[in-house]
Amino acid sequence: MKAGAIVFDCCYNGLAIIRELGQRGVPVIALDSARSIGTYSRFARYVSCPDPLTDEAGFIRALRELAGDNGNRAVLFPTNDHWAVAIARWKDVLSEQFIPCVADKDVVELLLDKRRFYQWAMERNYPVPQCWKFEEMAQIPQEAFPLVAKPNCRRTSSDDAANRDDSREFDRLRLSLLNTLSELQEFARVHTRLMRKLILQEYVRGLSDCMYTVGVYANDRYEVQGMFTGRKVRGFPPDSGDCMVGEVRSVPENLKALVRQMCVDLRYNGIAEFEFKQDAISGEYKLIEVNPRSWSWIGITPACDVSLPWIAYADLTGVESVEYTESKELNGNVKWVRIFSDLQNCLYFNKRTGFPEWHMTLWQWWRSLRAKRLVLAEWTINDPLPGCISAWHMFKGLLRGNWHKLRRTFRRITGRSCRPNGA
Repeated sequence: MKAGAIVFDCCYNGLAIIRELGQRGVPVIALDSARSIGTYSRFARYVSCPDPLTDEAGFIRALRELAGDNGNRAVLFPTNDHWAVAIARWKDVLSEQFIPCVADKDVVELLLDKRRFYQWAMERNYPVPQCWKFEEMAQIPQEAFPLVAKPNCRRTSSDDAANRDDSREFDRLRLSLLNTLSELQEFARVHTRLMRKLILQEYVRGLSDCMYTVGVYANDRYEVQGMFTGRKVRGFPPDSGDCMVGEVRSVPENLKALVRQMCVDLRYNGIAEFEFKQDAISGEYKLIEVNPRSWSWIGITPACDVSLPWIAYADLTGVESVEYTESKELNGNVKWVRIFSDLQNCLYFNKRTGFPEWHMTLWQWWRSLRAKRLVLAEWTINDPLPGCISAWHMFKGLLRGNWHKLRRTFRRITGRSCRPNGA
């Protein structure tokens, strides 16, 4: 019997891993603190657990109770920062019962601490943006503007309930553009409490469609065994947001060589996303961050013949020999989309949030998704329930957002209120 896999948390990222491994006969547990979309997949058994954002000890305890469910050491696949931190911190202990697909604690914590990581990268001449602490505001030259303010670490594992509030605030302030010194000073005044937890960074010009991904799996000798390269077509919010549409896309060979070398320098093993941004004016690539775990649209990789979830599982369990694999599809031949979210954004939310150039008609939106193969994050024929759940969430959101309009329309047509009697 194949070794199992435990995937956590189980949003679109986790759902993709669950489906890929489940369809290959791997018994999968979907471990999460809430009923995220991946927990509805027919390819996994859902188990609830504490959230390591605020209860790391409880999460580790619950995870260890799952050990040996099928008689084999299961592979652990964290899919978000705080889950990866928790596994990395307890990696030595967990390795007695599981096979963690995560780098060592020192590596994960370095990559998630932006100040430390940028300093580490600059010392080795990697092309990262220049950054400053808020205490260094007075030393920033005028020509350095515009800058962006961003959290030094958006999410980490802890046993502190206050960590959730900080993470929500960091999500809101994930990237704040500051064009002048006076804007910076006002920002610092408004967010005094958080200043020591934020950094200031050189702004790399362009929207989210300038973001490029090099996704890899590196083995325990820090050798890259699988590599996918792609580009965000659309994110939300359009300037800095999560991927809504991504496509296979080649990147310069020097970026791929850089990633391989960095895995060696970091002593990195596991799945990772190296995220670059190409300056919209100069064309220069800057390494924005390294995510020490799988990323939101890893579901595109199996369609590009470089299934990073399977390569990682096969290498870690020895179920199959692994040779170096790289995506060979032509640019744009394969696209990945969160179809319900992207549709709403293009028809409505992009314009509302101040990016009318990303507003589309229904026909324009559909044409923008044309590809040799289109991977839907929510829908597959053999696993329809997550797609139905996603559609229901979209419908509820639309109903909630347009409730007052619906009430007015109902009254105009019937002359009656649509509230229940007595309400």
